[in-house]
Parts: sequence; structure tokens; C-alpha cells
Amino acid sequence: MSRLLLNQLAATNMAYNRFSFDYFLESMQRLGVRNVEIYGCSTHLHPYDGGNPIPKVRTKIREAGLRVISMMPEQNVYPVNLAAKEKAVRDHTAEVYKWFIYAAAELGARQMLLCPGRPYRNEPWSEGYKYSRDSIERLLPAAKDADVILNYETLRIGESTLTSNCEDTCRMVRDVNDPYLACCVDTVPVYCAHEKTEDYFRELGSKIHHFHLNDGAPDGHLIWGDGRQDLDEHLDALRKYGYARFITMEMAAAKYKADPEPFYKKNIEVLKAHFDGGTLDCSDGWEVEA
Repeated sequence: MSRLLLNQLAATNMAYNRFSFDYFLESMQRLGVRNVEIYGCSTHLHPYDGGNPIPKVRTKIREAGLRVISMMPEQNVYPVNLAAKEKAVRDHTAEVYKWFIYAAAELGARQMLLCPGRPYRNEPWSEGYKYSRDSIERLLPAAKDADVILNYETLRIGESTLTSNCEDTCRMVRDVNDPYLACCVDTVPVYCAHEKTEDYFRELGSKIHHFHLNDGAPDGHLIWGDGRQDLDEHLDALRKYGYARFITMEMAAAKYKADPEPFYKKNIEVLKAHFDGGTLDCSDGWEVEA
């Protein structure tokens, strides 16, 4: 088995979306976190805010001594939808995602998360899948141009009908069959589907480029200890298959958003006891595979 090191861990500003971006950066410094996954939301970083915020955000991140390891555009609340039946919505979504692809590259990230979209539940599954696949294939030229891998993310059934289990995730990645489409596995939908992390590695192997490590009860994107998942079961699967890429702590439950820092601190302390060493601030110099 390989080792899991603390410098593989990353945090995200998702729980900080009611705070200023500056506050988020300061919080990461206090927590000793270096790797961050940027949640693309207004007013932290989003094209809806107008102008070009990317250079200013890039400067702030660098001055804080942080590193952007992944981009995560808001894809479940804002009016963007890869699988929309309406062409105008899909066209708009493609333009927003292309903006984020190039933003990821400018911020130094080599990957961006991509949710499958939300088709109408009263219409054939195949129709939503067709629209989602077409949209993803439209984004691939921009991904190649920017050298940013799109990581197709598993969601639970309440979020999307298109990728709520291992079979669905594998189908899209294999059907598109492009080096710029990989996948992100999230432990919450894995648990909700009564599956195991090992199932995904067995089927997708090196196509897994990113990982979201969250507790759940069964869902909720909770800090470890607030749910009922088996943390070591997930971690042992990562070790078994030699996973050496980044791992985001994506706590997103509403109860954390009033004051996220203490919850992140508690989560980090739990994970320290289950990882195999390394430093959260990456001061040991070990490089994570991007």
C-alpha cells in the first residue's frame, strides 16, 4: 500500500461564500493550509460579477502563499446546466464553463470539476445524457487549449440522475474517451449509492484525477465525525490503488457556514490521525501529482 500524506489535502472556499474572499485566504493561513480548490461563486470569482477579476484574485492567492490545485464552478445552484433541454441554456453554460477553464489555467490549476447537469426527470434519461455528453464534448477543445483536465464528478441522485453511481460515471468517461476528461470521486454520493470507493478505482483506475473526502449521514458533505461513514475504508482504498493526487475537504453543510474555520480545524485534526505523515502546509517539499 502507498502512503497518504497531509500535503495532498486541500480546502475550498465553498463554506466561506458568505464571507469575503480575503477572509477565506486569511483563514487558510491561520489553519496552515496551502492547497486550495476555488469554488467559483459570486463574489469570490465569477463572470457574473463583471470585469476581469482573475488577475486580482491571482495576486491575492500568491501573496497569501497559497496554491490553487483545482477549479470548482458553481454548477447546481446558478443557472447553468450542461444537460438542459433548452439550447440557449446549454450555450450559456458552455460559455460560463469556458471562462472557468481559462480562469483555472491562469490561476495555475490543471484541473476543473464538471458536474453532469440536471435533465428533466419526467423525460427519458437518454435525452439528458445526450445533451450532457454533447456539452462536454463542446468544452474539450477549450480544455485542451488551456491544458486543464475536466474531472467529471459523481453526484448523488438528489442532485442529478446522470451520474449517481459508479456505472453512470464510467459510462460517460468511457463514451467520451478523451485524455482531457477524467473524473472526481466524492465519498458522499459513493456512500449514498451503497457503493465503496474501491469500486471506482477498480473500474476507472488512473482516470480518477481528484477526490472529495467528506463524511455523510448519509449525505450532507460533513466534517469527519458528524456523519457515519468509515473514513479508514475510503483511505485504505486510496492507499491500495496508489492514489497520489489531491484530496479536497469539501465541507458544505449549511451549519458550517456561519463560522467555518473552527469546523475546518476540527476536520483537519481528525484527518491528521488517519494520514501517514507529511505537512499540511507542504513545507516538507513533497510534490503532489497534479
